[in-house]
Amino acid sequence: MYICANGYFFVASKSKESRKPRSISPGQIETMRYIIIIPAYNEAEFLPRTIEAITQQELLPQELIIVNDGSTDATASVIDEFAERFPWIKPVHSYEDKGYAGGAKIIQAFYRGYEAIQSDDYDFLVKIDADLYLEPDYFQRISEHFATKPKLGLVGGMLLTEKNGKWVYENISDRDHVKGAYKAWRKPAFDDMGGLKHTIGWDTLDEILLQYYGWEVLVDESLPVKHYRPLGTKTGLVRVRVRIGYSFFRMRYGFWISLISAAKTAFRNEPYLLSGLAVMWGFVEAWWRGDAYAVNEAEGRYIRRFRLKRMLGKLSGLGPLPSPSTKQLD
Repeated sequence: MYICANGYFFVASKSKESRKPRSISPGQIETMRYIIIIPAYNEAEFLPRTIEAITQQELLPQELIIVNDGSTDATASVIDEFAERFPWIKPVHSYEDKGYAGGAKIIQAFYRGYEAIQSDDYDFLVKIDADLYLEPDYFQRISEHFATKPKLGLVGGMLLTEKNGKWVYENISDRDHVKGAYKAWRKPAFDDMGGLKHTIGWDTLDEILLQYYGWEVLVDESLPVKHYRPLGTKTGLVRVRVRIGYSFFRMRYGFWISLISAAKTAFRNEPYLLSGLAVMWGFVEAWWRGDAYAVNEAEGRYIRRFRLKRMLGKLSGLGPLPSPSTKQLD
């Protein structure tokens, strides 16, 4: 049933009470249920390829919810055409065009899709971008990871982008980071961390908070995720770095950790030097404005320890900070 509220059309949803994950034996792996949400703004060029890749999955989703976030191109028509062909594809249309902004706007679109979920009986929740290609066995293998690793809270593949006719790793962050373009969360883990934060940097914050609450994170480098549009194509690379600076402040990184991260960015990412300056400009701008923090003080302390440990680990060969429970930190 479709409901109209505040200019948005969405499918009426049931309650989302937390539940324990089902106990699944190896012979039952294929029965794992999952739901995909795709926020889409002016994605008529790439969205059909992404949807087709999902329809060809060996393990199909229970629901695929595509949020047309005020698109001005043919995105709405693309979504509706696929919804007519596949009853498990659910369109959610917003007709208010706020442009492409990333960060909090993406999360707002994601939650419009989340509220449209019709069933609470699923094992993991997926958010993917509208410009990806996934191999047919992608979600079958994701489900196997969840089924065989009970403490796994988040998993994803390896992001690739096309350069000079070859698909290569898109070096925008650490290799063991599950990129924001494709995330698969175990349902209880998603609930434990309180869902996604409405801020730029949400896709780093979720990983750290999951480990804060005792869950594990995994990148399966044997699972390719092809990205048709590299990072920064819509917003510009310098603007992306400024927004990353905002996220450092909101995640309570503190000045020194932010400065070290900005220095690394300046030497590793184009435009060199300017990219690092942009990060620190964003951090200072967020401080000057008095931006609200996205995490509480205890979570912030853990985040700083986590980042510092990783920095020292890269210098000394040590591993990342172990995943303590909340009680160990409070």
